[in-house]
Amino acid sequence: MASGGSGAGGDIQVSAGGYGGTAGVATGGTGTETGGGGAVANGGGTGGTGGTGGTDGASGTDGTGGTGGTGGAGGTSGTGVEPNECTEPVKTVCDNGVSDHCGYTYEYWKDRGTGCLTLKSDGFSVEWNEINNLLGRKGLRPGSTNQVVTYEADYQPNGNSFLCIYGWTQDPLVEYYIVDSWGSRRPPAREGHMGTVNSDGCTYDIYRTQQKNRPSIIGTATFDQYWSVRTEKRTSGTITVANHFDAWRSAAMNVGRLYEISMCIEGIQSSGTADVRFSMR
Repeated sequence: MASGGSGAGGDIQVSAGGYGGTAGVATGGTGTETGGGGAVANGGGTGGTGGTGGTDGASGTDGTGGTGGTGGAGGTSGTGVEPNECTEPVKTVCDNGVSDHCGYTYEYWKDRGTGCLTLKSDGFSVEWNEINNLLGRKGLRPGSTNQVVTYEADYQPNGNSFLCIYGWTQDPLVEYYIVDSWGSRRPPAREGHMGTVNSDGCTYDIYRTQQKNRPSIIGTATFDQYWSVRTEKRTSGTITVANHFDAWRSAAMNVGRLYEISMCIEGIQSSGTADVRFSMR
């Protein structure tokens, strides 16, 4: 169900360029001297400075200036930080809020009950007790529908809960779920079946439901919910997000501008624990 306000997008990691090699220095002598060219830099660097011409030798000629090195190609944008590259310490939050950790944006939200979200270099964990509604999540804002998510979870719900890809779109305002596992009942447990989609080795049922006057990323609002729910539970694997967005569009379920794509644990009138390791590419 809906969560709190908007947060900053996930950090984009850009590899830094090096510098070109040092120019060669010509030395006078009996031969022809040539200045050294700059070395090729890795990752968008500046070309090296040409070498200085040689000094006249006793019977030689001026050295030829070196050719400047060619800058290397620029680095590519990243999505989040690989676990072995993240140096941020483990962080636990027990109050509602949005911030960044290891190149991802996280959000913790609950209305009633107790619980905490712990941010780790390779994912996050959530524990909750007798809550009414809670969401602990970590992902990219805005991210892309082309994200491929690989995950593994130790998921132990006691009551109603979802293990899912979660997020929002804007214009129109839509809350969406790609559910791989659940607790005491399979969501959304109501009418609104729109078809099926085969993705990542399994069939997902597609649903469209509506929430009226509920919390959202823009405050209290009425909005649609889009669901892809796996026919069989699992707690590890790969989720190809684009397959679900394409299936929703094919079922005349309009999707707008992507606001967020997160790995998420939701609890509804339940308790439980979950430890989730994931990556998005």
